[in-house]
Order: sequence, then C-alpha cells, then structure tokens
Amino acid sequence: MATRRKKKASSESLGQRLRARRTEVGLTQEQLAERAETTQAVIQKIENGKSSRPRKIDKIATALGVKAAWLMFGNDRFDVLDKEALEIATAWSELEESKRTELRKHILGGR
Repeated sequence: MATRRKKKASSESLGQRLRARRTEVGLTQEQLAERAETTQAVIQKIENGKSSRPRKIDKIATALGVKAAWLMFGNDRFDVLDKEALEIATAWSELEESKRTELRKHILGGR
C-alpha cells in the first residue's frame, strides 16, 4: 500500500481526507466509486460529511492506496480495528470537545 507523502492533521474529517486523497491521486468520484465497488453518490455523501460510517471504507481506502484507519480517523497506527472499536472511535469523533474531555478523565483517571 502506498504511503501518503504528506500527513494531514487528524482534526480533518473523514470527508476532507477522502477528498484530498482522491484529488491527490487524480481520481474523479465516479472513478473512485468504480474501483471501490460502490456508487458516486456514496463517495459524494462521505466527502460532504453526510456519511461518517461508510460500509465500504476498506475498499475505498484500498482504492486510494491508504489504510482504512487513516482514512477514518487520520491515524494509521492501527492496521485493523474490530467492529466495536470502530463504532466507539466513530462515536468519539462525533462528540463535542467538552464531552470528550469529561469521558477522557473518566476513562483514563489520573493519567
């Protein structure tokens, strides 16, 4: 799998990372959809922030030459996330910062 030349901040959204990478590799939404065995409408929804948990994220990532974890979360530290971890991470990314802070303190305690 190709590595990204320039890693962007993980504060970007899934849609922003997808659009940037798609443009970087020179694909249209239609071309990416065909390679990922999905539709252009699905790619458009993701890029516009209307789909935060796409079902074909693995195929989309492969078509873009990146890891699914990087595409979803801006972090390619994890090669594979189980379903529960993916659900939790997705829910976390949708929380307001105040809720994240509160939960982080609860989960990590004094760390």
